[in-house]
Amino acid sequence: MASGPKHQRALGIVTLLPCLFQVVLGHGSLHEYGSVPLTLRPVAVDVTCPLPVDDNAVQSSPWTHPPECEHTTDGTVKYCAYTNSNHGPRGWSIITTPETAANSASFLTQQLNVSSSRDAPYKMVDIPGKGKGIVATRPIKQYEEILVEHAAMLVDIAFTVKVQATRGYRLLHAAVDRLSDPVSVLELGKSNGLAQDEVENILRTNAFNTPMEGVPHLALYPTVSRINHGCNPNANTRPMPETLQISIIASRDIAAGEEITHSYLPLGLTSTERALKLHRQWNFTCTCPLCASPPATLAASDTLRRSVSRLRKEAIAAFQAGKPYAALRLTRQVAGLLEEAPEGELRPLLGEQYENMARVWFVLRDRGEAERWGRRALEVLDGPGGAGERELEGLWRRFEEEEGGRY
Repeated sequence: MASGPKHQRALGIVTLLPCLFQVVLGHGSLHEYGSVPLTLRPVAVDVTCPLPVDDNAVQSSPWTHPPECEHTTDGTVKYCAYTNSNHGPRGWSIITTPETAANSASFLTQQLNVSSSRDAPYKMVDIPGKGKGIVATRPIKQYEEILVEHAAMLVDIAFTVKVQATRGYRLLHAAVDRLSDPVSVLELGKSNGLAQDEVENILRTNAFNTPMEGVPHLALYPTVSRINHGCNPNANTRPMPETLQISIIASRDIAAGEEITHSYLPLGLTSTERALKLHRQWNFTCTCPLCASPPATLAASDTLRRSVSRLRKEAIAAFQAGKPYAALRLTRQVAGLLEEAPEGELRPLLGEQYENMARVWFVLRDRGEAERWGRRALEVLDGPGGAGERELEGLWRRFEEEEGGRY
């Protein structure tokens, strides 16, 4: 790493970091954003607004350690590492601007819905050829919530490209070291060949993209990071940005002793596309049951995925071109393919299609059909108990915000 001012470089994490939330959101919503309802349940928020705190402050409340700060290379913005080591099971560290930190302090007042390790239906074990992994300790039913985890660390994405590398590394290490359980972060996988620092490598390998106070951040969830990839996974990753948590939901029944997997990639990619992205971003060759299946099975899976991808793109184009009935017809075709897919392959995308049909009927002002498909979408995403009136109202609010002026 060059040290002279002419050769200073930023961390650059954002340019290569995988956007894992696209695993859930995919690219097939009729709206340009993801189709999974993320904020259907209101949470209690402390509306008080603490003053911004940096390394010049006399007191650092609500943080348990004085902030460590660095300026951007042009000297215009300050980023600081803040920690509350009493928040959640590991503490909570963020690297962000003083203003964003002040606005995010309300997260420290929220009650966390964190899974108890004592009652967890899983355990961490050594998986041959994969390192650590998570396996079920009892049968897990489809739609059951396997775990909920709060982010142990968040890093403003702009920090990774605006702060000189060695100074940025100092803040990254301060953020980790001040957690009440730094080992849970430092022992995570490090598979990125471009990282020049241990914590940078951990972020490149494991972090998710998530907003905090409307600002894009990288979020690190140590337990979720132990869940290995599967191209036909048995669990879904559900972001909960309103509480900076993440939830893992069973997408089908999981047997005791079975490894729990989720997809590191957007669902629907062919085997060639998956192999290229997994090697480039995580430096491994997938040996999951789907990738290890006979050539005829893999070819059939690729054919299904190409058909689904083509029809999804055509449905999006029709909807955006003001052709709602064509969009409905194409979306029904996608749903039919997914409903008939063997072993529930790509099943999480089925909820997306049902929601897309609800979205079209919503903009066509047919509330009866919108409710019919909205309920089916929520049942696929959250199970039969997830389609209550509050959840539907959340869906309508989101549709109104995103599609209110369409047609």
